[in-house]
Amino acid sequence: MFYEYIKANPQWNLQINRQLEEIKESPKVKKDLAYAIPQLEKTKAWDKTWYDLAIMREKNKDFPIACAYFGLAQFYLSSDDQNKSLLVHRYLDNFYRSHTEIDYKSYQVPYQETFLPAIKVTINPNANKTLMIINGFDSFMEELLIAVNFFKGTDYNIILFDGPGQGRALIDNDIKFTPYFEKPVSAVIDYFNLKEVDAMGVSWGGYFVVRAAAFEKRIKNVVCFDFFYDGLNTFLKGFDQSIREKIRHLITAKEALSLNDLVSPLLSQNDNLKFLFTKGYDNTGTHDPYTLLTEIEKHTIKNIGHLVNQNVLLLAGEDDQYVPFSDLALEQQELSNAKTLETKVFTKETGGEQHCQAGRYDLALQAIQSFLLSHAE
Repeated sequence: MFYEYIKANPQWNLQINRQLEEIKESPKVKKDLAYAIPQLEKTKAWDKTWYDLAIMREKNKDFPIACAYFGLAQFYLSSDDQNKSLLVHRYLDNFYRSHTEIDYKSYQVPYQETFLPAIKVTINPNANKTLMIINGFDSFMEELLIAVNFFKGTDYNIILFDGPGQGRALIDNDIKFTPYFEKPVSAVIDYFNLKEVDAMGVSWGGYFVVRAAAFEKRIKNVVCFDFFYDGLNTFLKGFDQSIREKIRHLITAKEALSLNDLVSPLLSQNDNLKFLFTKGYDNTGTHDPYTLLTEIEKHTIKNIGHLVNQNVLLLAGEDDQYVPFSDLALEQQELSNAKTLETKVFTKETGGEQHCQAGRYDLALQAIQSFLLSHAE
């Protein structure tokens, strides 16, 4: 269930639901939230509120709860903040303390004179299939490990990795975001010497997985959890229509100074926009709105979707606060040559209407498993 903890701030609300997905019914968590939510509404001290709770829970050896709180504490910090790396690694340490049941092995996939961190999870030692999971704009591969339980009893083992601009590849190795995600995907497939994989992209990974499938034909089945058509559409969603039109005109006209003068003052007025641009600067290594948006503009399925000839599943949340729901029809049209194309739309009535079905991940994962099993060969 998706809880409206902080109605006045949809961005904060989504992040709390996201990190607490597996533990939000815990009495300890509910007690902590009874303290934290009023603090956040009163002081706006996001990182300190969650950090203090994380330290307390870590000392009490409540590692799953500490993990979630450290994940929240680090979320809005930029990579320039001296506390970012420290909190990220506290988050990861508590994650692995919490999940000793996962049979995983860590790897370093060579990439651009450094490496991409990767994990292989053995669910079934006799499995004949591999599912590659690609994360998104602001997540770590560890966050997606909750998916592995849904594949118990199947013919799948799972590979996850932090790609360019993601997780530890960004924080520790300074590998920046790239729209050309077939390159890291191919590097991972090569490293593990795989003849074929199925691939699932989560959030912005919904673009990455389609981009990869367009050029990497060892991918056989494609899952977009959720669909993600166009990065610029996502970045501009929070602006008024007239502002969106002006921004697009200024990008086309290559009027960088005018665009920066227009956009910069607006970011402080909208928490979601401020987060998107701040995180975007970190991911891409850019420092102003014009340069960032011209880079993000490259993240689009437009004009490449016709190259995808695999089986494709698109998931969509009707009330997704990031991805414009109207983009779904555009993506469906672009995927004109898909071997098969299935779409699953989640609403308030069904549950799962939020971005990546936050609050009801189980519904999405059930649909994903059903799709993959139906296309097993």
